[in-house]
Amino acid sequence: MGWNTSALFVRGRSIDEVVACLPDDTDYLPSGDRSSADQAWSNRPWQRLHLADTAGWCQMWDPAQRIPTDIDNLLKTGALGALKGTRALAVLFSSVSSIYGLWLHDDGELVRGMLFHDGEPVIDLGEPLPVEARVDIPEWGPDEDFLWAFINDVTGLTATVDQVFEVYETIRR
Repeated sequence: MGWNTSALFVRGRSIDEVVACLPDDTDYLPSGDRSSADQAWSNRPWQRLHLADTAGWCQMWDPAQRIPTDIDNLLKTGALGALKGTRALAVLFSSVSSIYGLWLHDDGELVRGMLFHDGEPVIDLGEPLPVEARVDIPEWGPDEDFLWAFINDVTGLTATVDQVFEVYETIRR
């Protein structure tokens, strides 16, 4: 499977709290459908968000890569207020173009940001975290395994293929 998606993990916030603070130029409506992890992690269909509340973390998978990659701007505009007072991790998987990134926020402040393209660092902000010293990075650079090691270290969650997600339709206003 090629990973071409993004995700946002927010500690101690419900699905409703996370959805309520998403950008207001789009409606996010529960469809009543459930999706598999494979559907949530794939890049189709783009007009959906996949959300789950697991072990105290709300995880939102966004195959269109709209929201998790723009957290800094959304915080500056007052959106994503649910990130204040908690920890949030955004990740970007783009295996087709070999782009992998992560942004860790504590209380709305960026504490670690990394973005790699073709194995080369494009963004390297904040102090390295202990997980970075424990994870082997392949010679071609960070990949899905690197991001999942980081996700696991920060959230305790793993890539669980039998995870079920609530599906939200995204309707641009």
